[in-house]
Amino acid sequence: MPNARNLDRLLVSGNTTDAVTDLVIPALLLRAPEAEWSELVHVYVPSGPTVAFSGRDLRSPGIAGATEVARAAGFEPVVRSPGGRMVAYDSGAVVIDHLDRTTDIRHAGSATFAANAESHVRVLRALGDIDARVGEVDGEYCPGEYSINVGGTAKVVGSAQRVTATGSLFSTVVQVVVSDRVRAVLTEVSEALGYDLRRSSIAGLADHAPGLTAGEVAAALASDYRHRLGLTDGQLPAEVVAHASSVTAGVDGVSPFHVDDWTRAHPAPHRF
Repeated sequence: MPNARNLDRLLVSGNTTDAVTDLVIPALLLRAPEAEWSELVHVYVPSGPTVAFSGRDLRSPGIAGATEVARAAGFEPVVRSPGGRMVAYDSGAVVIDHLDRTTDIRHAGSATFAANAESHVRVLRALGDIDARVGEVDGEYCPGEYSINVGGTAKVVGSAQRVTATGSLFSTVVQVVVSDRVRAVLTEVSEALGYDLRRSSIAGLADHAPGLTAGEVAAALASDYRHRLGLTDGQLPAEVVAHASSVTAGVDGVSPFHVDDWTRAHPAPHRF
């Protein structure tokens, strides 16, 4: 496989390591002062159960209780870099981290959300009898105008964005096979945070296309990004993966691990 250092527009797909590392990697890539790639898309099936909080969630008086609920359910609580609200997922989901070093604050926002949602809907409809639509449904978790739902009743895809001086990070979670534990933790963590949630709004694509797997959805989305954006297959820089993997020793087991706090205090030591 080509070396990522020789690529300008890169697609990475495959296995991941753990919940914390998965979310630290894109934050480190976004903060890199220099990089030899201009655009990088990482499509993966997460390895561990994760409750990804946002900075907005931290302002809730229920954040301590929500963290306890997540951890008691076997989910790693992490404060991710992008915005939005809390989302929970496990290996039944697909995560996409789209980093673009050519984008600045003037070119980010609703147009980015709309373009990505339209592309994702097109891919999902091609996977089977899935009535994928763009739009928020009543009582959904992490509500957003550009959520993707099925049949106007249940959310299956959500996205969030972070823009810095060095580029943008657009992250998407696609729920494919939603386990009982994911449904339960989304419900209980939302309750702890004081968020309204309609449990029937939680769904996965496999609820509407039985037999569909996260691996199949990941492959379809990777193929779309590869051809639509003209990306070349490659690998994540080994240096950033190694640096992100060193985080686990610093997780205190009480508060949710805060990705941006750690990356600011531990910038990547190499150019990648």
